[in-house]
Amino acid sequence: MNLKSTLTKVGSLMLGTLLVLSYSSSNAQTGCANENVIWSEDFGAGTMVTSDPNVITLVYQATGPLQNEGVYRVANNSQQKSDWHASADHTGNTDGRMLVVNGQAESFYQKVVTMPTGFADGTYSVSFWAMEVNTAGICGLFTLEPVMSIKVEYLDQSNNWVALQGSPYVASPLPLTATATWVNIGSYFNLPSIGSFAPTRIRITISDGTEGGCGNDFAVDDFKFAQCPEGGPTPVTFVDVTAKQKGAGVSIDWSTSQEINNNYFEVERSGDGNSGWQTAGHVPGAGNSQVAHQYNAFDANPLSGVNYYRIKQVDRDGKSSYSKTVSLRVENAGSRVSVVANPFHGNLKIQFSGVAQQVQARLIDITGKQVARESWNVSNGESTQQFSNLSNLQNGIYILSVLNKNGEILFNGKVIRQ
Repeated sequence: MNLKSTLTKVGSLMLGTLLVLSYSSSNAQTGCANENVIWSEDFGAGTMVTSDPNVITLVYQATGPLQNEGVYRVANNSQQKSDWHASADHTGNTDGRMLVVNGQAESFYQKVVTMPTGFADGTYSVSFWAMEVNTAGICGLFTLEPVMSIKVEYLDQSNNWVALQGSPYVASPLPLTATATWVNIGSYFNLPSIGSFAPTRIRITISDGTEGGCGNDFAVDDFKFAQCPEGGPTPVTFVDVTAKQKGAGVSIDWSTSQEINNNYFEVERSGDGNSGWQTAGHVPGAGNSQVAHQYNAFDANPLSGVNYYRIKQVDRDGKSSYSKTVSLRVENAGSRVSVVANPFHGNLKIQFSGVAQQVQARLIDITGKQVARESWNVSNGESTQQFSNLSNLQNGIYILSVLNKNGEILFNGKVIRQ
């Protein structure tokens, strides 16, 4: 085993190495800006296979192909079974070794890192490189893809292991590829302030959440645990935000190139771009992603004249950030939809103004479950409709969507039952 030197500094933020990106094994491992690397592991080098003291639950197999589920070895080639990729380790040193596993659902690697002077509160990163060792198509229709997770905990004053904020982190499944492909997996974790107590031990546990079977076989290499003195990266990178009038409403589109710990988006609208911001839409985020995502929301009740829009991104820990602000002038036409009272206490009433048409109303809870759905025939001019029975509806936040017979959104917004 070969531990790399601690407390080295990397001068630039290279966000793309965290959170599931595919790279060739020649890429260097990086993390947060000006990081302090506290612990790392590259499994050393050599032509002889070995065991590893940080491997848990798996059974070390020194000879023969890794045929059975739940066995492993540390080796300098990933082809520890004849139909697996033949690849060198990720580090790239001569005869560099990696941990090769025939996986099953379990925690398979655990490291306790000790800091006698205590860990400071703040942001930390944990990352490693992983490779699906099966070749594409080898498992047919019943391919199982490894799903890695990272759990980071500190030992408190009562000798209990307590999870850091952001733990556990669950990565996207490792893909089967035609050629050997190393994928970087990692995330950011926050150690909160605990008064005068500074934890001296942090435990890192790596797990595979997929049951044993064809496809759930992998190699891992280059673990790294680092302190991030400048905090984590921007949680969401917005690529573009646009707003266009569609009928009487406004269609707001935006895209992201990466998301970290992202819970949801709120579309906010203002009449002057400075104050009076109101929520005009609510859209779930992708969580953790390094691929492009396209989003859309519809404001069925824009203001007459100029409307300003911005996107508020909200993390799973409640932190938020904003996109740029865009504006457009709205020429009113067609139907308008509004909620009579929000928050509402008894039934939910919706006001319509416009042409006669058939509409469908849906009420969705915060988990994405549809709790009510009704169809109404709306008359010309102004009229009011309400859900027939919401007596068993729990207090809380819901998303109300109203669509016409063509599936076009007339209203989409947050309502509150009190």
